[in-house]
Amino acid sequence: MPLAGHGLRRTALRPRVGRPQLKRDPLGRSRYDLSRSGAHVKVPAACWLLVGVLSLPRLSATQASVDSIRTEAALYSLYTKRVVNTAAFANLAVTGAADANVRKAAQNLARDHREAQEKAERLARDHGFTIAPPGHDTSDVLLAQARSALEGKTSRPFDSAWVNLAHQWLFTLILDNNRTVKPRLAGQLQPVAVDHTTWLFHQLPDIDKLAKKFK
Repeated sequence: MPLAGHGLRRTALRPRVGRPQLKRDPLGRSRYDLSRSGAHVKVPAACWLLVGVLSLPRLSATQASVDSIRTEAALYSLYTKRVVNTAAFANLAVTGAADANVRKAAQNLARDHREAQEKAERLARDHGFTIAPPGHDTSDVLLAQARSALEGKTSRPFDSAWVNLAHQWLFTLILDNNRTVKPRLAGQLQPVAVDHTTWLFHQLPDIDKLAKKFK
């Protein structure tokens, strides 16, 4: 139909083709095959992240471990420390959870972080550097807090506590990676930190589902 006063016809609107969903590698772009955690991020997970920013504890143990990050070896050593501790945290629920869905989520989390550890070790061999995890890190504090909080709990109280701790764990590592680790990196290493944040963020939907169940 012509537009009044212009003698022009409306052109048919072409449907917009959406961009493909990108997946992220825990250790940087195009290093190795992606882990299973590169799933689509659901909106509820993003909402939980925004809420979590307001309630996270301030942890100071990171400072010592990130002040000296200037090299690829130092960055991957830090990430190795964190994925090892995250797998250890997940294993608390693998062995202690009563709910099958909680155990499954914990198994997935442990597997993803073990795979990330293997990728870091393989990258170190390929690039000729040594993985030397820092002696003290935020993830050490989180693991100690989790063990203390879960001690003596069984059945549903254990499951509910672990799910809440899992949310706090991922939120803390995401925020710390963005606020503390990434600003200290050289320019060529910053994309690795961005990908690591995205990889952690992709792990939130599974925990988000459980959080609704254990409210």
